[in-house]
Amino acid sequence: MTLNAERHLARQAARKHVAKKTLECLLPDLRSESRTGRNVRLREARHHHELQLASELQSELLPAVHPPEARIDLRARSVAARMVGGDFYDFFRYPGKAISAEAIGDVSGKGAAAAIYAGLVTGLIRSLAALELGPAEMLSRLNKALLKRPVRGRYVSLIYATWDERERVFRIANAGLPYPVCVRGRQAFPIKAAGLPLGMFEEAEYEEHTVTCGPGDLVVFYTDGVTEAINSEYEDFGAERLEEVISSHAGETADRVVSAIFFAVASHAKGLEAYDDQTVIAVRT
Repeated sequence: MTLNAERHLARQAARKHVAKKTLECLLPDLRSESRTGRNVRLREARHHHELQLASELQSELLPAVHPPEARIDLRARSVAARMVGGDFYDFFRYPGKAISAEAIGDVSGKGAAAAIYAGLVTGLIRSLAALELGPAEMLSRLNKALLKRPVRGRYVSLIYATWDERERVFRIANAGLPYPVCVRGRQAFPIKAAGLPLGMFEEAEYEEHTVTCGPGDLVVFYTDGVTEAINSEYEDFGAERLEEVISSHAGETADRVVSAIFFAVASHAKGLEAYDDQTVIAVRT
């Protein structure tokens, strides 16, 4: 064997020895990184599964249908920007009276924390509903109840409305949500009821607005995630577009109205992910 060949074989042996030592040194780190990555993936999978269960529970807690004895056509839909959200709605009947009530709310923030606070608010609404309060009094009592157990940075915008079948009158009080929209004969107009969000100010007072509705009139309540949905040009869907959609479907069922609103908002966004929760209640009297 020549001297050059011996040197070549020696260099190859030295490289193999170094590579072996390097691999031996790296193996513990590689194994550790592999375990860490696997643990992270497992935690993420568990977290996703827990959020999925929370989302299913939140959906099941929302009422599916209006009390059948109420003589109105009502549909509601809520879509969270994340797996769980802070929007909610509820409706129920005052026992022994021809009055039904609707509530729609939007908790500050998004995600699991907002969903937990929304659960607190809906529980309070249910406990106060037994008192058969008018809308303004309901908001006032809710505000006081929330201020007794304040949560930093959390508040809720909410509309509470009652429908009196005999008088054919909606009574509406608003704590920070966008104006509801009423349609008569395909002419849409906002119901300008306003007030401060709940859980912020002890001195907050709420007014009650009455709206008389004839057969076939339509009232739509919604959260600001609907009108503030943006497209790729950063244009809001806006109240004007919403009123146009509601007016153009005013002769259809409440279910068709709700579907038309969500379809129009999704078409406007053009596949862009929703930034905020979106909730709509449509009531045809």
